[in-house]
Amino acid sequence: MGKGTGAAAPRRSAGGRIHSSTRERILSLVEMRREGLSLPQVAEIMGLHENTVRSHLDALLSDGHVQREAAPATGRGRPAWIWRAAVQPPSPFAALANVLAGQVALLSDNPARAGIEAGRRWGATLGSPAAGSDARRAVVDSLAELGFAPRDEEDRSISLLSCPLLSAARENPQVICNVHLGIVQGILSSHDVDPTGSRIQPFALVHGCRLELSPKPECHR
Repeated sequence: MGKGTGAAAPRRSAGGRIHSSTRERILSLVEMRREGLSLPQVAEIMGLHENTVRSHLDALLSDGHVQREAAPATGRGRPAWIWRAAVQPPSPFAALANVLAGQVALLSDNPARAGIEAGRRWGATLGSPAAGSDARRAVVDSLAELGFAPRDEEDRSISLLSCPLLSAARENPQVICNVHLGIVQGILSSHDVDPTGSRIQPFALVHGCRLELSPKPECHR
């Protein structure tokens, strides 16, 4: 799967190794939750065992990507740790995206449709599908590269646990969220899958958004 021009560069450990997809998703989640998360909260959201999450958080701490502090004591015993991102710089493109989204909302008769159309053109550039490739996997992989920290759910929906343009999405959801939906539709269309049944529910989750794809999208080439 080729990377689009908007894909974030993979982050690395202090030793130079590229983060695994799981570690990157955990880091993205902690970065999104500025108030901090406990280990059990991270494990629940990610759907992973606490021991697995602990090893990733400890590695991210050693590499300088996260920091921790003791939670307020609630009784006897050692207080739990609260984990936060060590550095939380805003996306350098967030302000620009917000300005552009505002212009689209001001000038377009249908900002939502304009957002989807722009996103579909972007999604169509994210890579040429290989023979026999799976459209759903292509969507998940592309969204992971773009910083959405996607997670497959048992009900076939996809939880988006992070947003690379969160502040812009909150200011102009009708444009930004529909650009994101258009990206998904563009990827599906490039795999000959009808994208019209797909939708994003912005902020439908406590920790993010919900993406619902067309029923069982597979490649039909």
